[in-house]
Amino acid sequence: MIQLPTNSEIKTLKACKEPDCISIYAPYIAPNSSDNPNRTQLKNFLKEARQQLAAKKMNERKIDELLSPAIKMLDGEEFRMNYKHSLAVFIGHDFFRYYHLPPKGISPSLVIGKGFAIQPIVELLSKSPSYFVLIISHNGAKLLKGDRYNIEPVEKYGSMKDDLKIDEYPREYQTHSVAPASTGKGSEKAHGQYNETQVDKDMLAKFFHNIDGKMNKIMKKDGLPLIIAGVDYLLPIYRQANTYPNLKDDELQGNYEHTPLDVVRKKAYKIVVRK
Repeated sequence: MIQLPTNSEIKTLKACKEPDCISIYAPYIAPNSSDNPNRTQLKNFLKEARQQLAAKKMNERKIDELLSPAIKMLDGEEFRMNYKHSLAVFIGHDFFRYYHLPPKGISPSLVIGKGFAIQPIVELLSKSPSYFVLIISHNGAKLLKGDRYNIEPVEKYGSMKDDLKIDEYPREYQTHSVAPASTGKGSEKAHGQYNETQVDKDMLAKFFHNIDGKMNKIMKKDGLPLIIAGVDYLLPIYRQANTYPNLKDDELQGNYEHTPLDVVRKKAYKIVVRK
C-alpha cells in the first residue's frame, strides 16, 4: 500500500536541521529471480552511506548507531514479500522513518547533509490532494479520508433511529432490502427521485444536523474538500444541514454503505481533481 507522510510528518521532517541526515529514495525494481532486488538496492544505499560518513571522519561506532534501524529493516517484514512500491527512507540521530511511494516516477538517490531532502515527496503530495468523503444513510454516517492512493475510515455515526431515539420509523418510510453485488446485504434501495411520503424530512434534517456537528469538529482541523455520498433524495437534505465550508458541489449518488473503499476512492478522487 502506498503510504505518504501526513502534513504533520512533513513538518517533522522539515524541522530536522541536524548535520549528517540521510535521505534515501529507492525506486521499485521488479524481480526476475527469487531474490528481492529492492532489498539489495537498499543494502547498497546503506553501504554507500557508510562510506560517505566515514569519509566525513565520523567514527565507526556512531555510524553503526546511525544506520542500525535501517539495517534491521533489511531483515524485517518490509522485504519478506515483493511489495510493489518505492521507498523513501529518512535516517537521523535518534530518528528513523520510511514511507511507501508509488512504484513509478521515483529517481534513485542518496543525500547526506543538514536536514532531509524531502522535495520529491513534496512534489508527490502536490499531485495527490487529500479529501474527505462522508457516506450518509438512515443507518448512519461514515467519514473517510483519502488521497490519490489510499482511503481509510476516520469516524462513524450511529443510525437515525438510535440518534433520535425513535422506536420505529414513520409508517410512510419503508426500506426494502436489496442484495446485488454493488450494494451488499441489507442496503437501502436507491430511489429514482425524492418522494415526501417515503421519508420524514424533518427527522432527517435533525439527524443530519447532528452528524454535521460532530463531523465538522473533525474535518475543520484539516480543512480538506468534502464529498458527500448517498442515495439521491438524502443529499439535498444533508446539504441544507451542512455547515462545513469546503463541501464540494459534485457528489456521489447511490448507495455506498457496503461499497469497497477502493471504489469510493477512485470515484471521489476524480471529483477532487476535476477542473
